[in-house]
Amino acid sequence: MILASTEMFVTNCLNYRMLYIFEGAIGRILFSHSLLFFHPYFAVITPQALHAMIEAKTPGLVILEASWGGPKDYDAGHIPGAIHVNTDEIEYDEFLPRATTPAGKLGRSVTVEEDRAKGLSETDSLPKNWWNLYPDKYLLTALAHMGVNVASEAVVYSKDPSAGPRLAWTLLYAGVKKVHLLSGGAAGWEKAGYALTTETTPRAPVKSFGADKPLHPEYLIGIPALRKALASGAIVLGDVRTKGEFEGTGAPYSYIPAKGRIKGAVWAKAGETLPTMDAYMNPDGSYKSPEEVAAMWKAQGLTGDKPTAFYCGTGWRSSLAFLYAYALGWKNIANFDSGWFEWSMGPDMEKNPMEHYAKVEK
Repeated sequence: MILASTEMFVTNCLNYRMLYIFEGAIGRILFSHSLLFFHPYFAVITPQALHAMIEAKTPGLVILEASWGGPKDYDAGHIPGAIHVNTDEIEYDEFLPRATTPAGKLGRSVTVEEDRAKGLSETDSLPKNWWNLYPDKYLLTALAHMGVNVASEAVVYSKDPSAGPRLAWTLLYAGVKKVHLLSGGAAGWEKAGYALTTETTPRAPVKSFGADKPLHPEYLIGIPALRKALASGAIVLGDVRTKGEFEGTGAPYSYIPAKGRIKGAVWAKAGETLPTMDAYMNPDGSYKSPEEVAAMWKAQGLTGDKPTAFYCGTGWRSSLAFLYAYALGWKNIANFDSGWFEWSMGPDMEKNPMEHYAKVEK
């Protein structure tokens, strides 16, 4: 099945006059003028590849610019045809009722329309969620409101190095068949000679996501499962945070007043400071090759030869690490969505093994 999907993808790509060298049955691209790396269901693409997809009127194409909060960067200039996605549409910490809560204390930055798209009214509230993904029934309706369903071909980009990967991982978890990250984002698009626009693209919501539950729940691991796997030595955990966070000397999140790391975690690196991801990205904002990241991980003791999960503060940076492992063909990989936030501060924190733990005054 994987080979057939690969062949179909290559056939489609030949229409874009691209050059490829393939290695192995999964068809991972080692060199390409238009793709940077490739898995049958996920690719990192260049602006040239996206432009070709737009020109070819690729069926089911949805272009998504992701950021937290309102569309400030989007309004300043975005790729033609892209819609803006507020990451609060897919995750939340607190969900308090609009009818009785001041606007600045809702625990989310989405609009009334985006709440209603999930079937949530102004009087509804939800349990604290620690910036995890919404429960499935709300998450999938949120994706449908974006115009995304299981058959979509989604291209995601962002200015923040982790916002796009966070959304891309969410789409794979939900079951979208083709998900791509645009290397370089809007700046890379403009650098390649293509124009940005300030004209807002209206959303085209679909009636249904096409599934009533995520099709790849194995891409997410929760606290009880991770705790058990760590205790038995059945999993390797990559810590995708700064060196200071990993060593317990830094706590850069204003809302996570705790230093330390999950006991037994291996440092998978990130950037020098939050939210940078220099270990995974080039200075021009493009993504490093999977081979570069694999070599970095190997030096840290991460090799993919046993089940592996990744974590960071709240699941953003670890989403990019997951996507690299996915592109490398690693098996049994997952994103620990709860991250250090819930592990170190949640209701079961006393059960969670930690190293270098210390509370911080914020």
